[in-house]
Amino acid sequence: MHLMTMGFKGITWGVNPTALRLEWARSLRETVLPFAGSRLEDLGRKKRRVLGEGYFTGDDSMARWQALGAAFAEGGPGYLQLPGQDPFLAVLEELKLLGEPGEGAVHYSFVFVEAKGHQDGGSGQVYRAGAGESLWDYAWRWQRPVEEVRWANPHIRDIACLEQGERVVRP
Repeated sequence: MHLMTMGFKGITWGVNPTALRLEWARSLRETVLPFAGSRLEDLGRKKRRVLGEGYFTGDDSMARWQALGAAFAEGGPGYLQLPGQDPFLAVLEELKLLGEPGEGAVHYSFVFVEAKGHQDGGSGQVYRAGAGESLWDYAWRWQRPVEEVRWANPHIRDIACLEQGERVVRP
């Protein structure tokens, strides 16, 4: 399994956040019935929430923070890549600068919320990757921009190193 750094709307974390929490929840409703106890109803899954906190470090730490701020200001959903998880559409709900930005370090926190109702970006043929292939190989082969091929394949964790037999959708 290849663990990747976090990514959202073209922004890649150089180092993953120090704290990362992925929450799944269900919506339940309990109805009290007189003289008969209670009844529990499962109303379905709630949207996933991703909460995190970390530091951008290095000479470009403030530039990374500003890029994340620009993604927040832009709004709307984007594919969120988390280490060890399949990418999913999410909206950056909350972004905080914690404390004072120091020399080469920016302390931040964020909250992402899953955006439901998305469909797979690709609508074409499905291929199976061979050993050592990458999405760049497919982009070159199909004469498409790699961004377009990436958009059609949000389930792929590492675009540079596909696993043998991994599904690749042609845009």
